[in-house]
Amino acid sequence: MLKAVIFDMDGVLVDSMSYHAEAVQHIFDEIGVEMDKQDIFEREGERTVDIVEFLLEKGTGDASKYDIPDIVERYIAEFNRIVELKVFHGMQECLSGLKDRFDLAVVSGSDRPIVLDIVEAKYPGIFKELVTADDVQRGKPEPDPYLKAVEMLGISSHEAIVVENAPMGVEAAKKAGLCCVAVPTYLDAKKFHQADMVFEDHTRLVEFLNGLDPSYDCYR
Repeated sequence: MLKAVIFDMDGVLVDSMSYHAEAVQHIFDEIGVEMDKQDIFEREGERTVDIVEFLLEKGTGDASKYDIPDIVERYIAEFNRIVELKVFHGMQECLSGLKDRFDLAVVSGSDRPIVLDIVEAKYPGIFKELVTADDVQRGKPEPDPYLKAVEMLGISSHEAIVVENAPMGVEAAKKAGLCCVAVPTYLDAKKFHQADMVFEDHTRLVEFLNGLDPSYDCYR
């Protein structure tokens, strides 16, 4: 029986990735390192510290010359300064009903301060558990964040379904032995071949979630 639904945050619950990319771009401009914002969309789901290290290595060839924790801290402040939170149509109402049937959790590669601010602002009282970049040593695409969520929820992997919008997130969920559906918010749907089901947009995702019940079998 299905007992829980686990959500990625950016691109699933809130339309926020463009602000993440813009915030990182601003900080990299300040430190004089070139970067391609498309890399952030491609690597969405990873911990911020891992994305920053990747971008520094790609842009300079030596990330060790930089104070990565300081860059992450500056990025968080810049994101909070510029972000205009927008939820996807129908998601708030959908999750308000869904929490009466399932335990709900968030698993995000974003840093805890950002996750808490967004969840408290747009989805108060909805989620039983939150797993952020600060809660695991290995982020997506490794299975650790989703295994942590399953442990916190007190369930087995086959008793939950994951909603993702990033290929690395789908990979992490599948490595953790979880059913995973995807909505390709920012990338081509062809990149989600590992997902058990792909919805063309949030309208279709909301329809699926509204009809979800504990007897759902991902592999039927």
